[in-house]
Amino acid sequence: MIPQTPRGFRDVLPQEAAWREDIREAVQDCFASWGYMPIETPALEVQDVMTAGGGDAGHFLSLFDIDGKLLTLRPDVTLPIARMVASRLGDDQGPFRFRYCEQVFREEASLRAQSRVNTQLGIESIGLSGSGADAEVIALFMDALEACGLEEYTVAIASVEVLRSLIAAAGMDQSWNAKLLQAYHSSNLVELGELVHLSDIDPAYASALLKLPRIRGGKEAIESCSQLLAKLPGRKGAQDPCASLLATWKILDATGYSKHLVVDWGVMSSFDYYTGLVMEAYAPALGASLGSGGRYDQMLEAYGRDLPAAGFAFSLERVMQALVEQDKRVQMRRVHRIDASGDTIAMFREAKRLRGEGLRVALDYAAPKGGKGGRDGR
Repeated sequence: MIPQTPRGFRDVLPQEAAWREDIREAVQDCFASWGYMPIETPALEVQDVMTAGGGDAGHFLSLFDIDGKLLTLRPDVTLPIARMVASRLGDDQGPFRFRYCEQVFREEASLRAQSRVNTQLGIESIGLSGSGADAEVIALFMDALEACGLEEYTVAIASVEVLRSLIAAAGMDQSWNAKLLQAYHSSNLVELGELVHLSDIDPAYASALLKLPRIRGGKEAIESCSQLLAKLPGRKGAQDPCASLLATWKILDATGYSKHLVVDWGVMSSFDYYTGLVMEAYAPALGASLGSGGRYDQMLEAYGRDLPAAGFAFSLERVMQALVEQDKRVQMRRVHRIDASGDTIAMFREAKRLRGEGLRVALDYAAPKGGKGGRDGR
């Protein structure tokens, strides 16, 4: 019998594992430089607790324990952290800045041949709100991607407040609203068009719903969206849902973060999860996003806390794939090898001295064939 791993899981061999380790360390140092503290959550969570926060049970990798309780392997890290803040830090008003690097698990159909485990690196900012807090999360997302070694990437941002306000003003029933949200979530512009054209909403609002996902650019894309909303009937004097995003853009632009930033009103994911800012990161030649995030001010209410929150997470595996696509060579830290086949005690002392200088040292206890021992770059 040839031993096998379960479908969607795999072994990580030394060279790749060392590269992963180097990336994780660089990203965690980046997170720490912004004042974020490390946190760890259990690999197993009670499934009902995860669904209460908005988790999708259809993709949970679940099991029953010996007590008959239905558990799920951690589907993401945001939900467990929200649960932890409510259950363990109830007397602390924060703000909390947490960072993590943890595996998450997602069930996939057999025919899709996709991984069922990924490593997420991310942060959660809990108890902070406003344009400054949003700008911090976006800027840190960019810093973290660059800490991985990425040079070519884009972070697309938007705000779900805009679409929510349009849907509320349209005055349709909940079924239509849900279908429209799903069309946006899946970027299905054909279905979006059919839903709008087959409804009896005000033509001005129908036009706005069709134009919104096609608005893309820099600061001007925010201003275009504001102008689109301002022209709608019944909105005179109404609060501009683009104002917060514009203030956030100005902070990022003034501090040098707008180079890789784009406003894309088609980035509208997880509507039941996010309440304001949403963002996704992309890299050339990669078919899926590197990661995503945003503001989720209502999630903690499901666990008994009323705190604003925002964060992001990205996949270590997808970032590594993007680095390969961008021809970024793996820079492994050199291991110095010392021949310890002679005076082993002396070589132990020498290795200890070199390690004290920050070097990585391996001892060879048998003389190498065909030559003398020494140091190499393996």
